[in-house]
Amino acid sequence: MNLGLFLTPGDSLLKQEKSGQLNRFINYYLKFYSKNFSKIYIFSYGDNNQHFNLPPNIILIPKPLFIPYQLYQFFLPFIHKNIIRTINIFRVFQTIGGIPALINKWIYKKQYITTYGYHYSKFAQIEKQPFKAKLMSLIIKPILNSSNKIIVTSNKNQQYLQKLGYREKIILIPNGVDPQIFKPDRSKQLPHLILTIGRLVHQKNHQLLLKAISLSKFKNKIKLIIIGEGKLQQPLKFQAQKHSINLKIIPNVPHNQLIKWYQKANIFTLTSIIEGQPKVLLEAMSSGCVCLTTSFAGNLIKDNQTGLIGKNAQVLADKLDALLVNSYLRKKLSISARKQIIKNFNINKLIKQEIKLLK
Repeated sequence: MNLGLFLTPGDSLLKQEKSGQLNRFINYYLKFYSKNFSKIYIFSYGDNNQHFNLPPNIILIPKPLFIPYQLYQFFLPFIHKNIIRTINIFRVFQTIGGIPALINKWIYKKQYITTYGYHYSKFAQIEKQPFKAKLMSLIIKPILNSSNKIIVTSNKNQQYLQKLGYREKIILIPNGVDPQIFKPDRSKQLPHLILTIGRLVHQKNHQLLLKAISLSKFKNKIKLIIIGEGKLQQPLKFQAQKHSINLKIIPNVPHNQLIKWYQKANIFTLTSIIEGQPKVLLEAMSSGCVCLTTSFAGNLIKDNQTGLIGKNAQVLADKLDALLVNSYLRKKLSISARKQIIKNFNINKLIKQEIKLLK
């Protein structure tokens, strides 16, 4: 049985390598796929003349250099028709990348499964991309309509798609983390180190986190680490400087090196406006970090049980201060959060569910 993988538009293994995510993709997806399917074809939007250390039965299909990736989505099923005819089932990693799968279904009658991970058009609206938001809202419906099954990663997304009439297609398989890799080591913790990980964009709302820290009683002791890259780097640095916040922004690091940062952090924060089901939050919880977040959809934190949730800068500041002074509270939340991850979000179990679904 052969499997075809469609990445999101513009994505490639090289891009994932630069963002630090390729190691995760290979170890927790490709290696499992390679053991369960005869051949796996990855249709990339780049990677021409690139070579990666992949299992031998995984074949990388790069994008031709002369075609923009926006157009390549439509041409792909025709350019690679001979390969596509040998593939039994297609996996679309995010619904916005489902145009080639949709065309395959129309022409070659090929089945596909897609993940609906987050509200794509809302993300684009937050980033002030109205044309992109409108385009996404137009293409999502036919892709979902033609899919054989839809994987959702959170209860919120499940409820949303059920209201749209996709109840019979929906399969809930949340994002996961390896708790044997992402595990606590309190000997490495630094008392006032606050960590957050995410692209430097409006959606992640790092500005709110900086405002909260500026209101903290411990502002002068806190060291904030942000791991990520994006267009808001300079505005965030300016905001931190204005409020005398000790901020260090670190470019993307390989996924297998994130554990040392989680283990160093006293508190992990995520103050996003909107999310799907963020993998960094799962990793932080698994690593024993105490988590402080906003109440975005897809947040699996239960307030005062597995972490703390704040609705605005002042509430976040008050809860941050409470965590910094109360070691008992930190320990209680940390232990509860890791138990939740081990029970429900072990990626080694979740990927087996996905493979069973694909077969």
